[in-house]
Amino acid sequence: MSHPALDRLADVLEAVGKIRVYARGGEAAFRRNSMARDAVAVRLIQIGQAIKDAQEGGLDLPVLAPQVPWRDIAGMRDRLAHKYWDVNHAIVWNVVANDLDGLERAVKKILRGKARRVGAADAVRRKLASRGIRESDVTAAVKSARRRVRRRGTP
Repeated sequence: MSHPALDRLADVLEAVGKIRVYARGGEAAFRRNSMARDAVAVRLIQIGQAIKDAQEGGLDLPVLAPQVPWRDIAGMRDRLAHKYWDVNHAIVWNVVANDLDGLERAVKKILRGKARRVGAADAVRRKLASRGIRESDVTAAVKSARRRVRRRGTP
């Protein structure tokens, strides 16, 4: 079973790794090398878009990791993509130097937790199938129960 929202978080980790490669020469090298600055900017855009897509895919990132400024990350993506002529490279470097580690830790923690749940969900699906129970029947029952809980506050 595919989990596109989790795939987008994996994209974040890949982009963080690439940014580290591009910026490994330090701040002075980053400021001198326009190709490195452009590559970092593109990867930051990728991170912001991946976060937006993960949230659209059903992950409530602010609940899963409230310490991460998810809205600011998405906002930086918008700024880099749409106001590229007005990029402050000192701010970009500050993100590279100070924010990537926390983002990486949070995303890894989310992925570890979700992977366990996904694995458990897949095991449940296999067990239901072995008993001749269709997943769609269970899904419909769960959705119905959730609606009742929202309306009344109890199952």
